Amino acid sequence: MRPVLLALMLLLPGCRDTPPDLGDADSDEPSEVAPLAAARAFSATQPYYLQPTDSGGTPAGLTDLRAATCGGCHEEIYKEWRISTHARAYLDDPQFQAELHKSRNENGDVGWMCLNCHTPLMTQQQRLVTGLTDGKLNQPQYRDNPDFDAKLQHEAITCAGCHVRDGVVLGPFGDSGAPHAVRRSQDLLTNTVCTRCHQAKAHFEDLALACVFDTGAEFDAGPYGAEGFTCQTCHMPEIERPLVRGGTPRKTRRHWFGGSMIPKQPRFEEELAAIRSHYPDGLTVAWVGLPESIPAAGADTLRFRIENQHAGHLLPTGDPERFLVVSARLRDEAGKVVGERSERIGAVWEWSPKPRRISDNRLAPREVREFSLEVPPLPAGTLSLELEASKWRINEENQRYHQLEGKTVPGRVFHHSTTTLAIR
Repeated sequence: MRPVLLALMLLLPGCRDTPPDLGDADSDEPSEVAPLAAARAFSATQPYYLQPTDSGGTPAGLTDLRAATCGGCHEEIYKEWRISTHARAYLDDPQFQAELHKSRNENGDVGWMCLNCHTPLMTQQQRLVTGLTDGKLNQPQYRDNPDFDAKLQHEAITCAGCHVRDGVVLGPFGDSGAPHAVRRSQDLLTNTVCTRCHQAKAHFEDLALACVFDTGAEFDAGPYGAEGFTCQTCHMPEIERPLVRGGTPRKTRRHWFGGSMIPKQPRFEEELAAIRSHYPDGLTVAWVGLPESIPAAGADTLRFRIENQHAGHLLPTGDPERFLVVSARLRDEAGKVVGERSERIGAVWEWSPKPRRISDNRLAPREVREFSLEVPPLPAGTLSLELEASKWRINEENQRYHQLEGKTVPGRVFHHSTTTLAIR
């Protein structure tokens, strides 16, 4: 069995590409219990990352919870969100869709566990889980959701997922004259709003299932929190502008939610390329103490360093399939590679028969590592020194296995530099 792709990993035998139609599982609850009430009661028994978000209904003054409705006034924020990773976390994410199909098979269904982060609102879920047969997480009892909104489902992590609770719009200020109910939320100013999904770490041994999103704990263990940083500091850069068309400018934040900046699909590359300047890559790469020249016909040693300079968490973080590759190459005057070193940075997992992390060499915040590269004896002339760094969400083998070629973007090069050194 090959490893699966996302942080929530299913490793049951006999998985197949197209899941059977499971229909509505039988329920032991009385038929008179309304689906929404039954779903809320069940949700309250689960860990926070297995609970769908209850918005409490559409706020007075709004017609629905859809992002386009919010964008009628919050135009710039809406345009930013539309090209964000959040907006593309469901149907626009072929990798997630492959995993979602895989999570529903003849051995059960754990797909509902994934949806609580990718389509978090109760209103976005066509069927609601109201119980578990024999208490088994892969045997959910479903009932049709009377409040299901198909268009809202397609929006993935939409505005209301963070900004609507108790039928009220939550904001960072709460003092505006908005045409809808509004309330200030302290959570929007802290990591709490992010860690609901980005801190979901658990092993379900009976299902050979692991969820390994530990970014919140990684941040807490690093130096940035004590220095006043939050997730929003980097992932939602601050900007002064009106919150709504014609409003008074005030400090607010971008809603691109920059992360790896690897597009979910090739067709999204142009949009992301336009905003990459707002998000410095976490890793920096550089040569260390280069001499003015190196001696001809004698071996020498060069050094390069990598640093997690900009990420407040481990690098890479989140999905355990993610990794970085840093390569140093030496080329002679003819362009021939005469020296090379490549380093893979990331965790390595074994998924069968049960999840087990074999190794982990990810970089802690501000951690620096140095590597050496031997220079062979060369004639007088020049030597080209290349440094390249790339980030990956999935390796080529797994991309082929899951038939994702051309459907998703596996990774991208984010640093490439060339330096010339004299050989005397």
